[in-house]
Amino acid sequence: MLLYYLMIGVAVRFGLDMAWMWLVVGGALILAGCACMVRLPRWVRWIWRGGLCAGIALVIALEGLVISGMNAVPPQGLDYLIVLGAKVEENGRPSKALQHRIEAAAEYLLENPGTIAIASGGRGEDEDMTEAACIRNGLLDLGISEERILMEEKSTTTAENMAFSAALAPMGAETQVGIVTNNFHVFRALKLAEKAGYKRVSGLAADYAGLTLLHYMMREGACTIADSLLGNL
Repeated sequence: MLLYYLMIGVAVRFGLDMAWMWLVVGGALILAGCACMVRLPRWVRWIWRGGLCAGIALVIALEGLVISGMNAVPPQGLDYLIVLGAKVEENGRPSKALQHRIEAAAEYLLENPGTIAIASGGRGEDEDMTEAACIRNGLLDLGISEERILMEEKSTTTAENMAFSAALAPMGAETQVGIVTNNFHVFRALKLAEKAGYKRVSGLAADYAGLTLLHYMMREGACTIADSLLGNL
């Protein structure tokens, strides 16, 4: 875990969201391992082993949920396609994650000319433009007409993406909505959409691979727990 933290830190200049969790968990396991080298009462050893097994089981269950959405494909003929924002780099360039979302959305929109896109995402403190504007520009470059793109530029979280996007269009019981996000994020995004009141919602998993994929998958597991505790799911 500590080695992986260093690897992803070097890859993204230690700016990855929640990368600290690898340090915390890795350090805690090292300390626990050192503690087990001394003579401990049997009941302490059993509590430690039980806690470790429970933790492993929880991680497996959470990652199973994350994996369940990683190949999501929506039906044809959706009414709306919500493209969730991600980080915008310098000079308005989409990050790798956002670029994959834009490309997946454009491919679907070209195949389904009756579907309306909703570009969703506000502007972070370190971004030159809103994420929605970056999405719109990317879709225009890939041949999607501006008339088919609605803009939601206020959201800062996935939950806000869902709530603010729903206000732009009539989301009736028969409205079919697709959520475009990266593969590791689909499961939680759909659960947040259902919590926000979307009735007929499906995911479109945009590709994401590479060194940081494992981190994002584990982060999604942790965020699923946090959202559940906060009542967002």
